[in-house]
Amino acid sequence: MKSIVGKILYDRFRIVRQLDQNDWSTTYLAEDLASDSQDQCRIEQLQPQYDREILGRQFWQKTLQTFVVLGSLLQKVSHHPQIPQLLAFFECDREFYLVRESLEGITLNQKLSNLLLEESEAIDWLKEMLGVLEFAHKLGVAHLNIQPGSLMQLKDGSKYLINFATVEKAILFGDRELGSLLNPDFSPTGDFERGDFSSDIYSLGKTIIFALTGKLADAIQSKSLDEVRSQQLTNLNNSPAANIRPELARILNKMVASQGDQNYQSATEVLNELDFQANVVTFPPPFLNSSQAYQSSSRVSNKPQTAIGSSKSSKGLLWFLLSLPFIVASVIIFVGLNKKSHQNFTEYSNSDYQFSLQYPQDWFEQQIDDPITGEIVVFNSPPETDADLFLEKVHVAVEYLSSEPTSLEEYGRTVLSRIKETEGNDIELYRDFDSTIDNAPARTVIYSRQQGALQLRQMESFTIRNNQVYIAIYTAERAKFSKFYPTVEEIIDSWEIQ
Repeated sequence: MKSIVGKILYDRFRIVRQLDQNDWSTTYLAEDLASDSQDQCRIEQLQPQYDREILGRQFWQKTLQTFVVLGSLLQKVSHHPQIPQLLAFFECDREFYLVRESLEGITLNQKLSNLLLEESEAIDWLKEMLGVLEFAHKLGVAHLNIQPGSLMQLKDGSKYLINFATVEKAILFGDRELGSLLNPDFSPTGDFERGDFSSDIYSLGKTIIFALTGKLADAIQSKSLDEVRSQQLTNLNNSPAANIRPELARILNKMVASQGDQNYQSATEVLNELDFQANVVTFPPPFLNSSQAYQSSSRVSNKPQTAIGSSKSSKGLLWFLLSLPFIVASVIIFVGLNKKSHQNFTEYSNSDYQFSLQYPQDWFEQQIDDPITGEIVVFNSPPETDADLFLEKVHVAVEYLSSEPTSLEEYGRTVLSRIKETEGNDIELYRDFDSTIDNAPARTVIYSRQQGALQLRQMESFTIRNNQVYIAIYTAERAKFSKFYPTVEEIIDSWEIQ
């Protein structure tokens, strides 16, 4: 195909050089002329394999419509802080183009060329990538191309899931093209249906097994002290072994199980079982707003916790363990039936500041109403375990602007300056993008920061209404940011401002 290097596409993107080419697409490095600093981006030119002479007009219109629908959906998914942002998508001369932000980092495949993963690293990758998949699957988008080269780590340690193949699958016709799109070493076969969400779980599981052992295998064994017991449970004597606990080996083996009724049906299900590793952390100080500190004090729920301890009889413990799968199944069914509703959310309304929103019923509300900082209310997540001392939280604040009108762009620059002044060298800014609040233009900034030994990730979303700034600030441990991100998105999506 003729090179497009040097051309300007979409009246915005100047092609700098070709980066890669395969049977179905060519990838270019480009400059975004619409940005002040002409940021670099990556443009993928898709090349469907069809005979243009016999492609009827009706079939072409259907293909174009599919591209627009899926492109819009993928653009919404790319608002997740660990997915490269889809800047634009367009068609030109019956060629399809996807424009993504350019990231600088190393893929897991490159990382493995020097050293295999330790157990703690593998768990971190699993948790963060499962959190991304949980968000994407909730929006109806499968990745379809998970392999070591699709997992990327940036210099600040943040992990990204790249190379989504959703649009490619939709417009590359026939089994042959789809087969060439997928990496057979990490793609499911047999009972799996290509494009099903469970295939993403399979590919991620196989990727982590490879990262731990350096071998392509359909199962893994633990080399811990309980290795013999683990082998008796899984009967995987011919599988490669790694220095991991039997609990992690069992989860990975279930992720890559060949029979549909034996593997996981959702990313959430895997995340729930990964909670066997609980980390004790120090509760961080409140975040600073503008030039002043939030004066909130966080509460820990006094709700009594039920635990299984030594006082339980062995008979009672056995009964509980036997009943646990049925309890989990019932919970999953209930969540599945209600995942599109807000029955598990409750409404918060503030007549003084004329807004309302919804938050999870199991989160607890802390009213602030601080006229100095502008902070109105804080919503804290419940403790996940007895050792969970850090509660994910969402602050809501309203800040009055000066008498002179301020644009969203101007206020955004103020926010970035304040963040850098407050956090200094401990700040790592890696996402700043347009968003919406109550169907109005908004801005979202996501960054990571160090607080002592604690690594935090923070998101600030804000909009301007009636010369007031409405701000929602989400703070979480970096490892758990993705897990709670979909819930926070629901909170912000429910925000109504009069």
